[in-house]
Amino acid sequence: MFANVMSNDKLKKMIKEIFFEIFPNLVEDDFAWGKKQNEYENWDSFAQLNLITFAEAKFNITFSLDESIEIKSANDLLKSIQSHLT
Repeated sequence: MFANVMSNDKLKKMIKEIFFEIFPNLVEDDFAWGKKQNEYENWDSFAQLNLITFAEAKFNITFSLDESIEIKSANDLLKSIQSHLT
């Protein structure tokens, strides 16, 4: 199973890659796991949709509408993905 072969570090790396793809102006120093949606300059509904879609495709999972709405930080995305992979 996917979760058994993926370390937490690898999972975090993949999530960071998603964030840097969705937010091309994001620099390493500005990324933080707890940084909230309203602290990102361009995290609007379109960016939210892209984050969810990219994560679902990358990890072969499907988020519920409620889960999608509740994701407000990289850490929230990490926790949601982990819950699907375990």
